[in-house]
Amino acid sequence: MEATQPVKNQLKPSSTIWGRFWAEPWFAIVTIVLVVAIILFIVAPVLAVLLKSFGIGTGQLTFDYYKDFFQASYYWDALLNSVLSAMISTIIVLFLSINIALYVTRSKSFLSKSFQGISLLPLVAPPFIFSLSLIILFGRSGIVTDYISHLFGGEFSIYGFWGVVLAQIIGYFPIGYMLIESTMRNMNADLEYASQDLGANQWKTIGSITLPLAKSGIIKAGLLVFVMALADFSNPLIIGGGTRFLASEAYLLVVGQHNLELAAVLGVFLIIPSLLIFIFQTYFLKDSSVGTISGESGSYSVPLSKSVKFSVGTISTIFTAFILLMFIMVVLGAFVKIIGINNTFTLEHFNNETGWDSLYTSLFVSFVSAILAAGIGILQGFLFARKPIPGKKLLEFLTLFGLAVPGTVMGIGYVLIFNGPPFFLTGTVMILVLNMTFRKIGVGLEAAISKMHQIDISMEEASNDLGAGPYKTFWKVIVPLMVPPFAAGFIYALMTAMVSISSVVFLISPNTNLVAIYILNLAEQAKIGLASAMSFIMIVIVLACLGLLKFVEKKTGVRI
Repeated sequence: MEATQPVKNQLKPSSTIWGRFWAEPWFAIVTIVLVVAIILFIVAPVLAVLLKSFGIGTGQLTFDYYKDFFQASYYWDALLNSVLSAMISTIIVLFLSINIALYVTRSKSFLSKSFQGISLLPLVAPPFIFSLSLIILFGRSGIVTDYISHLFGGEFSIYGFWGVVLAQIIGYFPIGYMLIESTMRNMNADLEYASQDLGANQWKTIGSITLPLAKSGIIKAGLLVFVMALADFSNPLIIGGGTRFLASEAYLLVVGQHNLELAAVLGVFLIIPSLLIFIFQTYFLKDSSVGTISGESGSYSVPLSKSVKFSVGTISTIFTAFILLMFIMVVLGAFVKIIGINNTFTLEHFNNETGWDSLYTSLFVSFVSAILAAGIGILQGFLFARKPIPGKKLLEFLTLFGLAVPGTVMGIGYVLIFNGPPFFLTGTVMILVLNMTFRKIGVGLEAAISKMHQIDISMEEASNDLGAGPYKTFWKVIVPLMVPPFAAGFIYALMTAMVSISSVVFLISPNTNLVAIYILNLAEQAKIGLASAMSFIMIVIVLACLGLLKFVEKKTGVRI
């Protein structure tokens, strides 16, 4: 018998990742299109800002713009004010979030449920709305200002650094609260009961057990709030009183001086902390949780002692009452002639043709971008969860990075790329839609990946075994199952797009003005009545979206 020669074990092309990638060519083509879109609409704008800061595009590499930054004391002041305000806002937001989350998750009273709803109210309005309310109350001719001046003498004004900090605390509080509340609600109470059984009072239990268990949620909340406060540009414009902040200075450099190079330098100082924090949160905090987090979603918890309940309840009551007061000021400002001066009821502030046109444009742009963001995010989630894609982790990182990039940076980047050939889109509705879409697709992606992990792959295998093939299986099996995350992603994207301002403010034209930016301009011009009226309308619309989102989450179990 002739001996058989050993044959080298060679991989067939179809067994490599690229071979498997092209085994279903239509999915491969769609993936490539998505990759190109991610690079063009997320990566390229950030790189454009970085390159512009070194003068690339003007014909030579230079560090002159960085020298200008470091030699100008007012830019150092802007950097210091931005970092300091972000740190103070973050610390206070975390303190308030921990107190209110403790009260809400450890109490089943009507008051705690009310606090939970009120705590989410700032989500339905752009952060600068609270600057508007603060001006109505504490401005130079504010309702409270007159009483303070009368009682204590001298002049009092909310304008300046501390006015910006206060507005940021209110505006970004829900971000910190939601993360911390969710962590505490899903916490197993056994260790807390054990601590009290061993003789520790509840204050000690909170300090040594509860807060360490919630550490992951608290850190994530702090990082997110810090980045958002650092990149805030609208509050400094309205209530900053001339105090310099990085994001607002970058905006003024673009629209006032058309100095894109120096604006790009300021943008780099906004990108660096955002990138570092995003990487830290993605790779060091992702899926990091304490082993005592249960899946029972707060089915039982340790009731608060009298002293703890009084303390956290008092803090919760004062702050939620202040949030309500902010919204009441906007509503009153919309329905009276001049709030605090002439409180006669009127509807004339709603008779604003330019405002209504801006609202229609915002609704259209937000609706289209929400559909695209949710749809693309869901498609990406399916491909990333089920298909062999080379460089999948990097693509997921770049997609989610669109959520972390400060809006000011993204807006400047879009101006640099799309304000000339081959993509002359500045001033069109399309660039607004693209900007909002690719800043929000990360939400749909995360919701889709989470849902795909819940879908047993045997359903797809059964469909394929019955002869449906991969494409028919996708439409007949996957798409119907992905309706809940699509709906949740759509509503969230619609809601956040309505209040977006920091990136699109660079991209609008007289024919494509958006309602949030129109309100910002009114507030800068001290047209409080008109600004309050349009704010009220927008708040009602976004509040309806928030209610619908909570309904979808409750019915489907998909959380955004």
